[in-house]
Amino acid sequence: MTHLVSVRLTICVVVGLALLAVPGAASAKSICVLQPYAPAIEKVDSVLEVVAFSDPQDLLDKAAGCHAIVGLYLGRGVSMDDVLAAAPELEWVQSSSAGVESFLASKRFVMNDVVLSNTRIIQGPEIADHAMGLLLNFTRDMKFYNEQMAKGWQRKFRLPLIELRGKTALIIGLGGIGTQIAQRANAFGMRVLAVDPKDFPLNNVVERVGKPDDLDAMLPEADVVFSSVPLTAASRGMLGEAQFNLMKDGVYFINVSRGGIVDTDALVAALEAGKVRAAGLDVTDPEPLPEGHPLWSMDNVTITPHIATVSDQLESRRTALFEENVSRFLSGRPLLNVVDKPKGY
Repeated sequence: MTHLVSVRLTICVVVGLALLAVPGAASAKSICVLQPYAPAIEKVDSVLEVVAFSDPQDLLDKAAGCHAIVGLYLGRGVSMDDVLAAAPELEWVQSSSAGVESFLASKRFVMNDVVLSNTRIIQGPEIADHAMGLLLNFTRDMKFYNEQMAKGWQRKFRLPLIELRGKTALIIGLGGIGTQIAQRANAFGMRVLAVDPKDFPLNNVVERVGKPDDLDAMLPEADVVFSSVPLTAASRGMLGEAQFNLMKDGVYFINVSRGGIVDTDALVAALEAGKVRAAGLDVTDPEPLPEGHPLWSMDNVTITPHIATVSDQLESRRTALFEENVSRFLSGRPLLNVVDKPKGY
């Protein structure tokens, strides 16, 4: 009889442990999801409770029981502190963008245990395409010829027509976007250098990767400077008057990261002096620039309204990332694209 009781107890313990290991056996997770992605996320797990929200303000009204928020962007007067107050059970936030400086403006969020992930890798292809397009716009003087079309066939030049083959590109920030820029620059026959705080293995695309404190020493080597670095406390204003003075005369500057990386007044002065031959900017500081700002009227500047991330394939990649990370979250596996919150990237 004692033996029988022992067996029954053992069976009960084993069954109990097995139930704990089954996804969904414990209380189901509730995830707030930006409306366009809700149908896809609902298919990830049958026991998952999906709460769709239309915008940040709508989220605040629905976030009370949510353990995760997927597709979050901040705006419409909503801060990360507001989100934390509305979602006391929050464990994870999946940003809809690569840049997360608005999230990390909350000191409470930076210091707590809520995990933050972004979309830094999936946005690389289209932003890198955009960066190269901005560069070719000037190296082949496309902006000028578009303006000349109304005047008919005229073989004039405003900027020199140059080849990229053999030129040196310096990429500031060799993450998911910078790596894609490097691949494209290399395909054009450019020598590629980069600056990044992380260590990278040797490869046949990037000749040398320096640390951030090597930037000033590397700037004089570059014919083209690309900025694809995230905006953090360390990177804000990293390209100022001193850095532009170190660049080659006639350098091309392309910024597809954040406007706050650059001292805008210093850039204007470098363009006016001819130190920077041309600048392609998808981002500015402030953003948007005020009416009448000198950059709007410069012939050697092209500004696009922070749309480098827009493409016909982005949403399929973003949806796939969200689905994968939700699956990982539910099963306790490591998430993709996790942000080091104190570092800012």
